[in-house]
Amino acid sequence: MGILVVIEQPQQPDLLVVHTAGSDPDAPGDPLPVTACGIETVSMIVDPWRPSGPGSRWYPPEHAGHV
Repeated sequence: MGILVVIEQPQQPDLLVVHTAGSDPDAPGDPLPVTACGIETVSMIVDPWRPSGPGSRWYPPEHAGHV
């Protein structure tokens, strides 16, 4: 199972929160129903960024302040 970066963007367009979720084994580009911290992913956006390999950060560098 791969790791996907999912972005929660509440009502304020300038506020975002970055989460991680496993990829759905039946649809690898889609996240599992909940993030690693237990929040539902149904309304989140999947970021196209992927880690470069083992030991690399799981989130895009430009989102470091939103993790």
